[in-house]
Amino acid sequence: MNLRINVLYVVLLSVILFFTGCATFRPGAPAGTIDVIAHRGASQRAPENTMAAFRLAHEMGADWFELDCHLTRDQEIILIHDGDLERIAGIKAPVSDYDLEALRKMDAGSWKNERFAGEPLPTLGEALDFAKNRIGVYVEIKNQTDDSALMAQLLERAKDNTVMTPALAHTFMDAIETSGTRNLILTRSTIAEIRKRHMEKGVVIQSFSPVICAIARIEAPEMRVELLSGVEADKHEEWEQVCRWVFLLDVHGLNISAKGITPGRLAAIQGTGKTMAVYTVDTAEEISRFAGWGVDAIITNCPDLCLKVLGRKQK
Repeated sequence: MNLRINVLYVVLLSVILFFTGCATFRPGAPAGTIDVIAHRGASQRAPENTMAAFRLAHEMGADWFELDCHLTRDQEIILIHDGDLERIAGIKAPVSDYDLEALRKMDAGSWKNERFAGEPLPTLGEALDFAKNRIGVYVEIKNQTDDSALMAQLLERAKDNTVMTPALAHTFMDAIETSGTRNLILTRSTIAEIRKRHMEKGVVIQSFSPVICAIARIEAPEMRVELLSGVEADKHEEWEQVCRWVFLLDVHGLNISAKGITPGRLAAIQGTGKTMAVYTVDTAEEISRFAGWGVDAIITNCPDLCLKVLGRKQK
């Protein structure tokens, strides 16, 4: 009798573990499929960087939604693309002039459509809480200050290195901390919000700033980090500089603009085991073209259109 009970217990436990494992959320498209990343949420139809846009991206079936992080005056994280409030809220002032409480009271929806009147600017925490176990999140950390001098200093210190070493990582962080850049505060705060929710594997950190990517790669090695670049197709020296950062920091991928991607650049990056996404792609013609080239992901304001063109099932 006891043997029978023990056998039933083992079988029941195995079934529970099997279905628990199957239920584990893993973001991204199925293997061998191009990822669809909703740019600032489903921002063609809903106001960008709002919960309405994030919910719609999920409803459409996007693999990820992308968002933009800025630092408030009281050093909280608010989601907005621009460094100022004029386009979204009609206020000619920087985001950094306002505390979180004041920013939360602003109408971030009416500019898009009156039916979104009163839609607030969300926090990073709110967006992550919604996304957890539902959809992946591309967290873009926006540049908070001009780090040109700091970047030149880092490259000078790395002139004898092709890849990051523990000693160079220490040198980099010493220079970054000494500089007093606000990018350090925002990046560390962003990492903390992600870790607090145990979403390290459900989030990708991306930025146009090599300084931000350096901080994330050094201080959050368990997270995926991708560099953004708007380098144009004919800017060869700039492209070489972008590649220098990609391989020095050993970021996981490079996300490049539709005006800057070429088949040669795509092959060069993918040939080293890194990924390349293209942004911002909103027409069926461009979606088909870049999919034909073999990009890893498409960043789009129109995730529903993108899924349709790629022949993927929509929710």
